[in-house]
Amino acid sequence: MTTTLVAALAVGLLAPVGRALAWGVPFSLLSVGVVLVSFIGSALSVSLVGVVAAFLLRSTSLSAPQIDLWAGGIATVVGLLLLYSSARRMRAVRGLSILCQRLLEADAQPKALAALQRLLDRTQQRDIDKYIGLVLMATGPLTQAGLWDEARSRLSGIDEASLTPPQAILRDQALATCQLQFDDVDAAHEAISRIPRPAEPSIEMWLIAMEALLLAVRGDHEAASAKLRSQDTSDNPSLDASHRLVRAHILASEGQSREALEELKALRQVAGRPGLERVLHPDGPASALARELLQGTH
Repeated sequence: MTTTLVAALAVGLLAPVGRALAWGVPFSLLSVGVVLVSFIGSALSVSLVGVVAAFLLRSTSLSAPQIDLWAGGIATVVGLLLLYSSARRMRAVRGLSILCQRLLEADAQPKALAALQRLLDRTQQRDIDKYIGLVLMATGPLTQAGLWDEARSRLSGIDEASLTPPQAILRDQALATCQLQFDDVDAAHEAISRIPRPAEPSIEMWLIAMEALLLAVRGDHEAASAKLRSQDTSDNPSLDASHRLVRAHILASEGQSREALEELKALRQVAGRPGLERVLHPDGPASALARELLQGTH
């Protein structure tokens, strides 16, 4: 069993490194949990294969030292094959998942972003369909981490002809959100206009809310208010927060600063600081009030 134990230890130590390489994740970005699970899983697999191989080899004419060597060799080969198969299975998605988690950590963000860019670029060269799926999956984490420019660049760089209809809807909805972050109201409107309407209900309600925002910051208060009245937000706190944002812009543009401020305070109560930060982009009538609230002057 000595050879099998050595093989189990060696393959176990190799496992987290091999997975990191296959997933495109720097080893330093792997969590302790992932490293331990990878090590223990591979070591146990090799040990089990070695024990079974040794038991079967006892029925042969091999001597005990030979059985030990053969069992260890078989366990090593099988363990490496299992590691290779496991590491390659859904490797891009697993790598993306780990890197997106690390994007939210300030100290790990630069290394995680660089690794994510390499992963996406490599996938784009090999499989455009998989690349589109990864970009759509990464958009949310990228924007949550404040990496709006990276998200917008990836989304706008996708060839229209490569998108399926459902993918095109998700891409244009996400792209419109990114464009608003850069105060590009016209580009956001253009992205929304490409989406066949009405869309799926879970998407359509957010498109209506976004259209109301675009109308509000452009000064078309009546049309914006009509969009809001067409929706029921009683059972959807997130949608209600979006409505408060739009109403704040409408009230501020009408000179009702006190009422607009109350809407923003209510928005802060339900959505916190991130809710107020959403009021800053696109720049609209209530943006200055939101900025003052964020700075604590109200």
